[in-house]
Amino acid sequence: MAYSGEHRDKVRRLYVEGMPLKGAAIAGGVGYETARNWKAAAEERGDDWDTARAAYRISEQGIDDLNKQLVEDFARQVIATTRELDEATIPAAEKAKLLSQLADAYAKFSKAFSRVNPQFSGLSVALDTLKVIVDYLSQHDQQALKALHVHLDEIGAKLGKRYG
Repeated sequence: MAYSGEHRDKVRRLYVEGMPLKGAAIAGGVGYETARNWKAAAEERGDDWDTARAAYRISEQGIDDLNKQLVEDFARQVIATTRELDEATIPAAEKAKLLSQLADAYAKFSKAFSRVNPQFSGLSVALDTLKVIVDYLSQHDQQALKALHVHLDEIGAKLGKRYG
């Protein structure tokens, strides 16, 4: 189906303003694959939607707010993934492995981000400590890991308040 330039422009605008591409596609009345193709074609022409998105965030929020938003966005992804893992019907050992990998990714993100923004250095240390605990429990005490898992959202919120 051929779409008008207005459809493409709406999807681009919504994406640049912060909506996920899938959501922008739905709001723009097009399929996700179509939106993804438009984004790729635009990038080939020199119109990088991701760069425009970053510029929009900076202009709207300022760099400090942008930094906070980046951390919050990543944290939301971690929480969403944790919830999906909680509902997944996979063996406990596999869940533990995936949780450990997720904690590792979060710790690496936090560590890298703290180099750019020292305010998040304490958060990085706290998350790295949490990763060590998750790794230890995944190898030595699956029941304790399962018990800890249900509290990770609350722990993350407390760490965010303390260090973020």
